[in-house]
Amino acid sequence: MKASRWRIIAVAAALLVWVGVGTAEVEHPSGTQDFESMSVGEDVGNIGWVVVNETAEPTDFTIEAADDVLGSQTTRNGSTRWLRIRDIDGGNVQNRFYSPTILGDDVKGYIWTYYVNLETTPPGGANVKPKLTIQHVDTMTGFANAWGIEFTDAGANLIVLGIGGSAASTPLYSLTSPTAVGNWVKIELQVNLQSNVVSARVNDGMPVSLTINPISTINRDVFRLCYRGEGTGNVQTMLLDDVSLAVIPGAVPAVSEWGLIVLGLLVLSAGTVMLLRGRWVVQA
Repeated sequence: MKASRWRIIAVAAALLVWVGVGTAEVEHPSGTQDFESMSVGEDVGNIGWVVVNETAEPTDFTIEAADDVLGSQTTRNGSTRWLRIRDIDGGNVQNRFYSPTILGDDVKGYIWTYYVNLETTPPGGANVKPKLTIQHVDTMTGFANAWGIEFTDAGANLIVLGIGGSAASTPLYSLTSPTAVGNWVKIELQVNLQSNVVSARVNDGMPVSLTINPISTINRDVFRLCYRGEGTGNVQTMLLDDVSLAVIPGAVPAVSEWGLIVLGLLVLSAGTVMLLRGRWVVQA
């Protein structure tokens, strides 16, 4: 076996130690929020997430637990509860919410995984687009957007913005089956803070990537997931489920090595890999 593959398996071995079964919340070094403990209609603020709602009519922006897709009660690979993000205020007001803050330690990279289901077609044209971004602390100004996923009337894009470096965008998926409106879509967003690359993949497919160049005052150890719904014309209703974080210690693998990491995990786990609600989770 080539040395590079041994390095990949070494990384996988580290992940077996660092990436445990999802806990009740996203946290360092790993964890999952599956929303299963929430009651239908319950606000996400009740579980420690932070909501900023500056709409004139507060009910025009809600983030509540749901058990249906487009009005039809259903499940998703065993999941019975998720968030419905309903933003019907098209004015330029601040509509957003955040996960709890991740307080890391010498973070070299991480992977956020989550499932989305667009119940309406996102805005197109010159309208501001809804986004799920990763925010890091800028030690000069506070939390700011760095990179993430933007949703448009054509599909979703991987983007770099704000303190992440030069603004950039590349297509991630289109709004056609099996990633159309009403379909559950698994998104994995991987950040390599050593080689300055952000990559994303959909439904365990091949990743796309962009170069990042974080500003010098970024704090790599303090970050969070954020939904951004502000901006003129930014209206959208979407579902969000099973938000997971895995912080990767040491060297982060290249984009092309995703598949080999999965293989290494399966080999090294020797039976400790469990299929939990449709996703592979490695037991520590």
